[in-house]
Amino acid sequence: MDFNPCIPRIRATAVAVAAGVTTVTLPATPTIEPGEIVDILLATAIPDGTDGTQITITNGTVTGSLMNGNGNYLRPYPLNSRIVIRAQFLSDPAHFQIVNIFGRGFRRVCS
Repeated sequence: MDFNPCIPRIRATAVAVAAGVTTVTLPATPTIEPGEIVDILLATAIPDGTDGTQITITNGTVTGSLMNGNGNYLRPYPLNSRIVIRAQFLSDPAHFQIVNIFGRGFRRVCS
């Protein structure tokens, strides 16, 4: 059995705000499977009005709200470019469970 300690990093292609919801759009590939942990890099312009909004993450196939450990919507303040959101995709109901948020200095180390 092969073990890869690296968590996949996916770069967001867009961040948009509408009706109190911030939508983070990811590329359609790679696929995200239930139970998988991914690092989402916000390396795109962050529009005004994201502070305190509910966050939804989508790649066109998978869509889910970003939630904390208590099952509540996570509303980060402030949301900045060049941060990494580490989240686990869960499918019942479809949502992303926050694991951690890393700042600009976060570097991934893989072996």
